[in-house]
Amino acid sequence: MLEILKDKKTAIIFTLFAMLLWGSAVPTIKTTYAEMNVTSVDTGAQILLAGIRFFLAGVLAFVYYLTFNKNRVNKKSIDWKYIIVLSLIQTMVQYLIYYIGMINTSGIKASIIQAMNSFIVVILSAIMLPKEKINKATIFAIIIGTFGIVIANGGFGNVGTGFTLLGEGFILLATTFNALSAVYVRKYGANQNEFFVTAAQFVIGSIPLIIIGLIMNKTKLTFSPLAIVLLIYGAFISATAYITWNTVLKYHAAGEMGMYKLFIPIFGSMLSVLILKENFTINLLIGLILVIFGSIILNLNKRYVRRKI
Repeated sequence: MLEILKDKKTAIIFTLFAMLLWGSAVPTIKTTYAEMNVTSVDTGAQILLAGIRFFLAGVLAFVYYLTFNKNRVNKKSIDWKYIIVLSLIQTMVQYLIYYIGMINTSGIKASIIQAMNSFIVVILSAIMLPKEKINKATIFAIIIGTFGIVIANGGFGNVGTGFTLLGEGFILLATTFNALSAVYVRKYGANQNEFFVTAAQFVIGSIPLIIIGLIMNKTKLTFSPLAIVLLIYGAFISATAYITWNTVLKYHAAGEMGMYKLFIPIFGSMLSVLILKENFTINLLIGLILVIFGSIILNLNKRYVRRKI
């Protein structure tokens, strides 16, 4: 069934759907917190909810693996060291930090900061992958994107008050770990089955989160019908978006399809305004425009470099 993604128009539609899912993660998490009365001091509860979400995401990803993946994985070909390291970086550490950061900042700010992912990937790729280079256009794009993040957080004169370690700082740190996992996959995951790896790393990474959350949690969580729906939807976001995106990249160039990642902060900001009723200030608008502009420069530069090669 997923072979329909070989068609470029279909791939673009599915890619935009994946970006919409990722953009909806921000208001989903914050709505879950509100529904379950989780406050900024309930760190254990935040981590526990992250663990539950990604355990469910792993189960759903295994369902996708059994349903859509024609070629079953040969047990001897599974690189468990790669999967375990990826589960620690991409699931455990990233989302432990992300869930704490999410309760301490606005949904719009979180969406804009996450857009720095493309710039951080470029920097880490240049460090970890010998063939990846940074040129003047890349540096300019990174500077523009960084300006956007600063302005979104109140401008240079208000960075101290508009940017907090446990809020915006943790979102940026989580975004860095996400970028690190992307580079790690690019470097070591070429011969691994993306369905199986996605499912396995979600489950493995979720277990420490659940254990830590249970130990630290001091809040009696109430799993109302809406809370359960939100957790299941959160699992659907992760399993579906990751597998859709990874499958699209099997058939189409990352440099070409990467442009559509620009829609994540757009969708995230729009949904935060619509669902969370957050105010979209002029600083947030300018910051979002600068980050998107920087990302466009970055992606156009990647295409130009590939054509020259």
